[in-house]
Amino acid sequence: MSKSPAFGVTIKEADIDAAFLTGPAEFLVAKTLLQLSQVKGFVALFGPYKADASGNKLTDQQRWADYQRMDWSIRQLPAINIFESGTENKQSDNAYMTGTVQIQVYWPPNFRRSDLSRVPAAFRGALVNFFSSQYVADMLDELYYIQRPAKVYGLNEYGKQLAWSPNVEGVVDGELVPVTILDVSYRMDLRAWYRALEYMDRTKADPFDITLTDLVRIYGDFAGVDGSFDGTESTAQVVIQDGINVSNP
Repeated sequence: MSKSPAFGVTIKEADIDAAFLTGPAEFLVAKTLLQLSQVKGFVALFGPYKADASGNKLTDQQRWADYQRMDWSIRQLPAINIFESGTENKQSDNAYMTGTVQIQVYWPPNFRRSDLSRVPAAFRGALVNFFSSQYVADMLDELYYIQRPAKVYGLNEYGKQLAWSPNVEGVVDGELVPVTILDVSYRMDLRAWYRALEYMDRTKADPFDITLTDLVRIYGDFAGVDGSFDGTESTAQVVIQDGINVSNP
């Protein structure tokens, strides 16, 4: 956190993550942008996406936004916004958390009348194919120990339900422009999320501290019995070398 005389305390996402750890679905938007930017067609349409390996954008000087950006200019169009939308519902710790990601595409205002509906419809088809592709399958979390750069911990369903809003208009630089809006549903399996917490050396009961990595040695005692099977007593000392390997895959 930082503090300025004019605006007081400034809190960023990294500050919350450092204090409390990430939460389920936090990186869903970032990983969606990262996966979309792997498709050559989307890059040709919106330009290259500048982000780090985790999908966090490096600059706002691009035509991809991870929030509901409203200050595009005509020269930047087409541009795309991807952000969490609507309500997020949690049923129980052993069930699902559901929500919606919204995709907004601002098109340039110089469409011909014949293209006004056909271009957004063609783009809708591209997104339908995207959410049925391996790009999205790589984001799902089937087993906690399977690691992929695009994976989102606990993600159980993404894009199974899509809601399309055609013929929407927006205002850019004082001009009306066509806007394509697509609502994408997702479902987080909280059981998988809490298993992933253990993979991160944390527990559901104490998610804010790393507690599982404290275990480095396991000790055991062997109870020996003096004597022999024929009734004669004897004293023997035997040193048994044993070890238990502790690992967190």
